[in-house]
Amino acid sequence: MIPGREIHRYLEHLPLEKVWGIGKNTTAFLAKQGKHTALDFATTPEGWVKKNMTKPFYEIWQELNGRSILPLDTAQKSSYYSIQKVKTFTPPSTDMTFVFAQLAKNIENACMKARRYELEAQGVHIFLRTSLFRDRGAKVKFSRSTAFPHEILRIVEPLFEQMFEQGVAYRATGVTLLKLIALTNAQMELFEPWQTIAKSKKIYDSIDALRQRYGKHTVCLGVSLAAHQFGQHVGERGDIPERQTRHLKGETRRRRLGLPVFEGKVV
Repeated sequence: MIPGREIHRYLEHLPLEKVWGIGKNTTAFLAKQGKHTALDFATTPEGWVKKNMTKPFYEIWQELNGRSILPLDTAQKSSYYSIQKVKTFTPPSTDMTFVFAQLAKNIENACMKARRYELEAQGVHIFLRTSLFRDRGAKVKFSRSTAFPHEILRIVEPLFEQMFEQGVAYRATGVTLLKLIALTNAQMELFEPWQTIAKSKKIYDSIDALRQRYGKHTVCLGVSLAAHQFGQHVGERGDIPERQTRHLKGETRRRRLGLPVFEGKVV
């Protein structure tokens, strides 16, 4: 059923966890059935897939078999209902200040993206993940929509202090900006501190201009500084690949040509 010998060969050497949409739990489930590669899954009888797996995985199975199910959208995304930023850091940390700095960095990044698309959030969800992969989260609705990280941090800091457990090692933090609306649709209340809001907007417009010119984290909040002073990962996992240290003409740190990597010698 797999079309083409080259595709067959590619799927044969593609681990299941590398297939988009298949996570670690599904990979473990399929491994128990003796399926470890994309080809193993693709050659699984259709009836078994429909009986034992949910619709999204059946659609992936069909895609692997050459049936076009998922629509391809080549247009650049221009609107969002929510924005999520999640980052893992190693080694895990029990330092409350450092973990909060990681959360603050995620909030800054999420707000930066929201402002780029001229959006504001009406609420936020934050979570902490321990080294044992246990999550604790909290959600809050704002009294006024915003895309200013210092305002969101002021709201979530008490929630973070309630969630954080002393002595527990954390490995990741995450934030989701909820119910995004266009900046033009945001309504001001009669007693809103509109002068303060206008000053904040002017400040962040300048910060965004500096970031665009000199780099994403050229300017950051003091509370997230601890997360910016070190690499996201310490040790071997934090080693930078050689391809990222050498830029071709026109490339930047964040935008590089998608050049294939070949192993072995070229004859």
